[in-house]
Amino acid sequence: MFKIGLDLGYGYTKGINESDKTVVFPSIVGNAYERNLKGLFESSFEKRIDNMHIVIMNGERHEFFVGELARREGRNVSYAFDENKINHPNTKALIAASCLLLFPEDGSPVHLVTGLPLEQYIHKKDEFLEMLKGYRNLGCFKGDEKVKTIKFDKVTIFPQAAGAVYSAIMEDLHRYLIKGSYLGLVDIGFKTTDFIVFLVEDRLILREDLSGTIDVGISSIYNSIDKLFIQKTGSKLDVPELMRLAKDERIFFRGRQIDFGDEIKSIKAEIARVIKDRLKAVWGNKLDFFNTIFLAGGGAKDLQEFLVDIYDNAVIVKDPQMANAKGFLKVAELEEKKNN
Repeated sequence: MFKIGLDLGYGYTKGINESDKTVVFPSIVGNAYERNLKGLFESSFEKRIDNMHIVIMNGERHEFFVGELARREGRNVSYAFDENKINHPNTKALIAASCLLLFPEDGSPVHLVTGLPLEQYIHKKDEFLEMLKGYRNLGCFKGDEKVKTIKFDKVTIFPQAAGAVYSAIMEDLHRYLIKGSYLGLVDIGFKTTDFIVFLVEDRLILREDLSGTIDVGISSIYNSIDKLFIQKTGSKLDVPELMRLAKDERIFFRGRQIDFGDEIKSIKAEIARVIKDRLKAVWGNKLDFFNTIFLAGGGAKDLQEFLVDIYDNAVIVKDPQMANAKGFLKVAELEEKKNN
């Protein structure tokens, strides 16, 4: 089977297939409309992933702007920010867009491995599995006659942070698999921060009592920046401008460039402090037995300088935003070897 690892994050959708093709785009969806002048300013070299106008057909025809195109030009754009995003219309549009990019050209059967935040995994895994098993749509990019059938022949659901651990330790198994030691991973996402701990014996043993989900993520930074902007200017930002300000730490507004660098640094430090306090409360003196604490997720780079002091050997994983998706692909590969 053709293997795909897909991380449907609240902030960004990340995916990788067995051909090593990767995709990353904002988890933003908006209703589509005809862009009649697009040909004047676009070149044929522009990447498909930055201009995803998708068409989904399942008895009815639905069109969406997804990712960067929704951020730039969408109307009434939104994140799938519900506590239960499994049946949110945006989730199904994000699945379609990522699969149009990652599916095999020859129509081979597909094994999808994806995940949920740790606490949602415990309570929602079966519901998510049933939704994905029953997912079947015809889809294409607007203006492209190449219609694909999007369905999954096999689906595996895995806890998100655990997927990132698989990705992290494969770099150097001998370094990390020391008997009697603990491995921790902190996965800083858009809406939540997952933390997971394994005890190393002859295999990795999940310590569920030392693992969990914190309802704090990069969106907490966005919310604070939004309030800060209102305090400074009396105006409110929409999603695209808020994303720009969070990234650049400055914004051009009413004829001048306004710098928010110092305030945003303070906001990040406070969010990191909340995460560290929660981790220390759960891990307690077990911290002394940790080999490594990995930092992963899209927020790892944003908060790295404020989180690394939680432990002497705290390291950011390679390509932290893609860590879960790569870990999910590794899970698919291991399952295939086991079955063979």
